[in-house]
Amino acid sequence: MTKRVSATLAICTLAGLGAALALFLPAQQTSTTAPAEPVAAQPEPAAPAATPAAQVVNIEGFSFGGATVVQPGEQITVSNLDGASHTMTANDGSFDTGLIAGGASATLTMPTAPGTYQYFCSLHPSMVSTITVQS
Repeated sequence: MTKRVSATLAICTLAGLGAALALFLPAQQTSTTAPAEPVAAQPEPAAPAATPAAQVVNIEGFSFGGATVVQPGEQITVSNLDGASHTMTANDGSFDTGLIAGGASATLTMPTAPGTYQYFCSLHPSMVSTITVQS
């Protein structure tokens, strides 16, 4: 009986060692497809050039907010955050958004001549502010 126990013990020990080795050895992989061709390195796409943030004049609470400084000929967005319609009209007539409904926006191109331009809302003349054009 001792030989039988020794043989069984030996078989179990070998099986355990085999299982332990299987955990530590990398598995063989077989492939039925051809090896992949090397892929040529693709150049990194160029980073987009930094563009200045667009100027925005917000109309809110029947006010244009503070004075704004822009570049000559720069386009700005005028956003009407009020429920009532407004305009952004230069005192000298150099720019005018026309009527901007509540919740809407308009785009203006600023004058090319440097200077400080006063403007108002033609519907609410007490709404006034300035915009400075400088290079």
